[in-house]
Amino acid sequence: MKVLIAAVVFCVLSAAGFSYGPHEGLDCLGCHDPHYAKAPKLFKVNNEVYPNPRTGEAINGISALCLGCHNLSQFGGANIRPIFLHMTHPVNVKPNPKIAKVPEQLLRDGELQCVSCHDPHPSNPFWKYLRVDTKKGTQVGKFCAVCHPAKADFKFYGLAGQLDIKVFSSMNEAVGAKAFSLTDPQLTIENPTPNYIKAFGPIRNDLAPAYTFVPFEPWIYNPDPKNLPPDLRKLIEKPKKKKKRGNEKKKGAPGP
Repeated sequence: MKVLIAAVVFCVLSAAGFSYGPHEGLDCLGCHDPHYAKAPKLFKVNNEVYPNPRTGEAINGISALCLGCHNLSQFGGANIRPIFLHMTHPVNVKPNPKIAKVPEQLLRDGELQCVSCHDPHPSNPFWKYLRVDTKKGTQVGKFCAVCHPAKADFKFYGLAGQLDIKVFSSMNEAVGAKAFSLTDPQLTIENPTPNYIKAFGPIRNDLAPAYTFVPFEPWIYNPDPKNLPPDLRKLIEKPKKKKKRGNEKKKGAPGP
């Protein structure tokens, strides 16, 4: 009986601790890397391998960063809760107005991205880091209504229409992380800051030090040079000196 009670308590506490999402245990360094960034915004992962099933071209932008973790390693990810875009809500695409009425504030460069639906920061209190409070998944339709208002039953959720829905954002430090009305000019999902970080070629997602294991592992970062991109390898490899041939004459030596 005591074992059963302990198990129940453990499950309850675990659910309470991870009720919003697993990013809570990662801390900032789970996604960002202040010294070994591979992409803008100090992201430690990037995925420019996985093709967009809509276009056949590699995913780019913020979604490539998300898929740096959330895809299989053979598809450029890190095997963390992988998703597959051929059977997932489309991203990296411009919305068709006949299919979705996406608020402009939720687009990145006019395209729908992973962060259009999710704010992955631990300050987001909503289920699965969705931008709308779905009452822990029991009212997902309320979230879908942000972009698909013509298909929603607003009376069921006690709303008059699309503009009544509030979406979460943590990207405006001036006002703090909270849920904003779609008509609020302070709502933003992107900070237009300069992006000067450019990685040296397609650096693999496992090259950076595993910060989450630093307290338990020796601080060693010595990747195999063969795994480094050519541009970076040129910077760290010393040029090889040409060996002098034995029959070559020394400078200044008298002739025959």
